[in-house]
Amino acid sequence: MLKKYLQHIKEGKAVHYSKLLQLLPPGFYQRRSELFKVKVTGAGKWQVTVLDQALFEQLWQSALAPQDRQTASLQGNSHQAVTSYCYLLLYHNALPDVRPDLVLASTEQNGAVCVTQAYQPKTKLLLIENEENFFCYPKVLQLATQMLAQPFRLDNCDVALAAGSRIGSALLTDWLMQYQEIYCAFDFDAAGLEVFDSLQKKYGDKVQFVVAPDLTPWLSGFKCLPKQQSHLDKAIQLAAKHRLFGLEAAFSQTKHFLEQEVLLAGV
Repeated sequence: MLKKYLQHIKEGKAVHYSKLLQLLPPGFYQRRSELFKVKVTGAGKWQVTVLDQALFEQLWQSALAPQDRQTASLQGNSHQAVTSYCYLLLYHNALPDVRPDLVLASTEQNGAVCVTQAYQPKTKLLLIENEENFFCYPKVLQLATQMLAQPFRLDNCDVALAAGSRIGSALLTDWLMQYQEIYCAFDFDAAGLEVFDSLQKKYGDKVQFVVAPDLTPWLSGFKCLPKQQSHLDKAIQLAAKHRLFGLEAAFSQTKHFLEQEVLLAGV
């Protein structure tokens, strides 16, 4: 929104000056008398003349690329900038009770990312996509053990709530890098595979999808009808790309997806 107002000023068009002031980042608002000369031209319209071109250019660049959510929100759209904080819930074997631990990643003033964690990480991490399965994590550990034929227990594996695409946040890069193996217990659908695909592109082959080579015992759980044919096509394409041939065959045979909550009933 701020960019739109500034563009109008560049083009010599009248603008609503009081609304423009509301969108200015604090530093530029304090220097508004250095920036602009204003003349009323009609009801709710002001002709704005730029007094300091260099300062105006700084404001223009700020509008193009907001540095944080606070600045972006003052420009009318906080989603132009990534959040300065990101958190995850995590289970590990040093917890005193049944409540999960908290991992917090934040951006410091110098741009560095600070990760706060009060536990010693294992070499292996299991990412669970949604809350229902996360809070039933012992069943998911058992399922991962069954599907991948290797042991998953809290004494050799930390368990985190991926919360959909949140796990792809740039703020979590250093935290994820500390693990040697990352396993994704996601929905068997296009969205789950897309998040997995993006994680593997970023972190390499240490990221693996939790799925059995042969899904015959679980075919009855493929009950979720894709909203669009393109979603099914995308899931089949990604399964084939990552050589998840059993999953590719299940998609092709059933024409449906499997939501991970279904898996809890069979454990």
